Amino acid sequence: MKALAFVAGLGILAVGEIGLLMPSTLVWIAQRFGTPLQWYAIGAVRVAFGVLLLSVAATSRAPRTLRVVAFIPLLAGLGALVTPLVGIERARAILEWWSQLGPGYVRLSALSLLLLGGFIAYACAPARRAP
Repeated sequence: MKALAFVAGLGILAVGEIGLLMPSTLVWIAQRFGTPLQWYAIGAVRVAFGVLLLSVAATSRAPRTLRVVAFIPLLAGLGALVTPLVGIERARAILEWWSQLGPGYVRLSALSLLLLGGFIAYACAPARRAP
């Protein structure tokens, strides 16, 4: 399970790097979520990832911090699960507004992904073996 969290952390890190280098790609990824079914899917994935982080926190390099960080995807997932119920159009408007802010703001969002993914990968990295 810890290896799965490590790989997921590397994936988040990669998306953050892509967003820093090519902000338009991060905007493109965000704009793919336009239907209620897609929002439910991303919400379920985020909640599952948060639960995964909580389950591996005890064996990680930073158990307390990882437990706190696990609430980021949990809360984001719950928000995504509620979005289709309260207004998909509002979510689309927010995504459109965010994409219109320009590449600097998109890069700032990507930086948060980079930091989150980097921390998760560090905390869940396999233990080093003694030579």
